[in-house]
Amino acid sequence: MNILWISFLGSWTLPLLKTIKQTNHVGIIIPIIDGKENLLQEKDGICFYSLALSSKECYTNMDIETYYKYKKIIDTFKPDIIHIHGTEKNLAQIQNFIKDIPIVISIQGLLIGCKPYTYNFVEKKIVHKFRSIKNLFGKGGLKLMYKVVQRGTPYETDILNNGKYFFGRTNWDRAYIMFHNPKAHYFTGEELLRESFYDNAGTWKINQCTKHSIFMPSGFNPIKGMHLAIETIYLLKQYYPNVLLVIPGIPIHILQMNRLSRLITGEEFITYIQHKIHEYNIEDNIRFLPRLDAIEMAEEMKKANVFLSPSSIDNSPNAIGEAMLIGTPIVSTPVGGVTSFLEDESSTLFAPAGDPYMMAYQIKRIFDDENLAATLSNNAHQIALKRHNKENTVKQYIDTYKKIISLRHQSTEK
Repeated sequence: MNILWISFLGSWTLPLLKTIKQTNHVGIIIPIIDGKENLLQEKDGICFYSLALSSKECYTNMDIETYYKYKKIIDTFKPDIIHIHGTEKNLAQIQNFIKDIPIVISIQGLLIGCKPYTYNFVEKKIVHKFRSIKNLFGKGGLKLMYKVVQRGTPYETDILNNGKYFFGRTNWDRAYIMFHNPKAHYFTGEELLRESFYDNAGTWKINQCTKHSIFMPSGFNPIKGMHLAIETIYLLKQYYPNVLLVIPGIPIHILQMNRLSRLITGEEFITYIQHKIHEYNIEDNIRFLPRLDAIEMAEEMKKANVFLSPSSIDNSPNAIGEAMLIGTPIVSTPVGGVTSFLEDESSTLFAPAGDPYMMAYQIKRIFDDENLAATLSNNAHQIALKRHNKENTVKQYIDTYKKIISLRHQSTEK
């Protein structure tokens, strides 16, 4: 088969693509927002097409001029099927122009599903007190995610309403397809994880982790719940003075801004977080790290006593899958698609979204009970081994591609 992907390069994209190409001819169009030129590079048997597009061409309803930029590559590659990853940008709207090639769309996150949850129980009026001049002029700030959702709602709704074939992996994304587009074909498509996590699968050990340490995978976006994690640490410190929260991915230059710089170009949410850390006197209990690569992320998960995900909404976050594969005990909110692959009291401990008291309580249970930690670790690891199995996942996609091509032929013959 000639299989053409259209996708931004995610952490899971290349592992799956490299495996699929072993028995197929594969290519990928990578939109480069504000790119300067189009490039073609063949590497490891994969054709990489870098397509220079403006921000407007990715974040508004796709017009015919933008489509023709894709069409030149599509006509050259001559795919049997096109696989588009994500609906957060307008990439999948090429389906409005292409009628002779089957197109399948993978659901990653869902903007319209995130819309009610963008602030994640944060007290907006209090956070706004820390606005910078940049934020006051509408750049960045607490409303950024909400603006992203608002901007993307028209084209994402169009994609969901008009797509014929979709890949998903949770009840949450299935529900959105089912009720937006009852005639659509829905297929299950799991994701592969980064190689470092397979290399470290099942390596978490209760007697080797850093006791009373918590790893939270990201925090810049309020949806991810860093403000709730800070509250949780404050509560836990009463029982564990050495409790430690590790958060990667916050740009160091933002954290190290002086007062004047924060006033001019700071981010209100991060400044608010720093204020709360100082107010609670937990500076020694929080460790911010720069952006980590896969090897570094795996090492941090192995060291953590608990993996915490206090998100207000999520579909199937790769970071949770990675923690499951390594075996780090997980405390998570039961939101979005998370309940499709984690089970309370078996492979995770759930805490209600927005509730730092229950988050602290569930973490304390793991800190205090090594048998519980080991059980959660092993059960989550076994689930991850099945969900992210390389051979099964690739077969899942190849079989589905063939089925979609067959369905397409059947529909054209009628």
